[in-house]
Amino acid sequence: MKDTIFALSTVPGLSAISVFRISGPNAFFVLKKITKAKVPENRLACLRKIYWEGETIDKCIVIAFNKNDSYSGEKTVELHCHGSIAIINKLAWILTQCGSELNIRPAEEGEFTRQAFYNGKMDLIQVEGLSDLLRAETEAQRKISFDSLDGVISKKVGVWKSKVMSILAFLEADIDFNDQDLGEVEVLNMISGLLELLKKELDNFKSVRSIKEGLNIAIIGPPNVGKSTLINYLSKRDVSLTSRIAGTTRDIIESKVQINGNFVTFLDTAGLRKTSDTIEKKGIKVLKKRLKEVVLKIFLVNKESDLKTIGVKVGSDDLVFKAKADRGNNTMFKGISGKTGLGIKEAISLLEKKLPKFYISDGVIATHRQQSKINNLVILLSDLTFNIKDGLDAELLAEKARHCLKIIEELTGRIDTEEVLGIIFKSFCIGK
Repeated sequence: MKDTIFALSTVPGLSAISVFRISGPNAFFVLKKITKAKVPENRLACLRKIYWEGETIDKCIVIAFNKNDSYSGEKTVELHCHGSIAIINKLAWILTQCGSELNIRPAEEGEFTRQAFYNGKMDLIQVEGLSDLLRAETEAQRKISFDSLDGVISKKVGVWKSKVMSILAFLEADIDFNDQDLGEVEVLNMISGLLELLKKELDNFKSVRSIKEGLNIAIIGPPNVGKSTLINYLSKRDVSLTSRIAGTTRDIIESKVQINGNFVTFLDTAGLRKTSDTIEKKGIKVLKKRLKEVVLKIFLVNKESDLKTIGVKVGSDDLVFKAKADRGNNTMFKGISGKTGLGIKEAISLLEKKLPKFYISDGVIATHRQQSKINNLVILLSDLTFNIKDGLDAELLAEKARHCLKIIEELTGRIDTEEVLGIIFKSFCIGK
């Protein structure tokens, strides 16, 4: 018999309300035992007193969910009790005391979600989406995580699966009717179309990494132009040392901030100039290599001719500002000052207009596991294309197509190892 599990599903500590979740075949028996009342109607909130050994423990809102109507796909009870530490500890103790009689025990990390997965309430992509959603810090992260949880990615995978099944159907038909032309060109076109979709998905994964980790924006310019002062102002803290001495910054200093619901990582970089200092030279070399990874650059200059001496091309998305504009501005560029904040608001506004083009709006794969599976699928389908053209035996072609189908099943978790599942569920809190 399956265990019935329980856990506090809200953060422990002083609060107005705390929620205990009980899930499993004996959930309703547990509820009857501690309330001495019948189970409420499905999904109907009712006020109940909690009793134990003749004492009234608390007055709670109780919600009961039938087996297939709950989050976990099991009979589930939610106890919305008062949020004092004393009540939380007492209820946890009472539920533990019910253990031997009613086969109930404390839940492990992610065990409610594990029940939901095994009961077909969600697939592995949705589970990963939920895991990301619980850790989301920005609006962009929330959106992409919720898309995964809401099944947007799973629907895409369903389309890929139907295409692979159509390819497999053609190849298996060729085994039985190999004396007829069943449409080799059509099969190759189907594979080509699917490969195009999958490669686009892999490309979009780079955008997802930016959403999770932050878009890199480099602040560059000649030495002592005020780059460190600016990044300190943007970060609202001293992340870079500032000095009147030119060439102070040798390493790349990073600071992650939120702009319009997205993470942006500003890079405070070495001043660009000709120098004989060995360490400064190394810093400039590292900078030029890192510039290949940034989405745009913010140039700070003292005068317009600095753009030539810096030796870095200004791209179409880059921004150029006259630095230390609190002392005056005799250039064609907008002025900015990391010391006084002059022009910062306008600069951030310009950035906000440019950022959306670097993000994706619809659901895309969001984990390295998903990326790996799709990458394997691309390799297999590419091999299958060459094999068909080379006239490989029909039985072997069909077997490769079946392998493609297996990878898609692994992607959604219909076929996977307990080891992989364990790693994923371990990232959840106890109450989820």
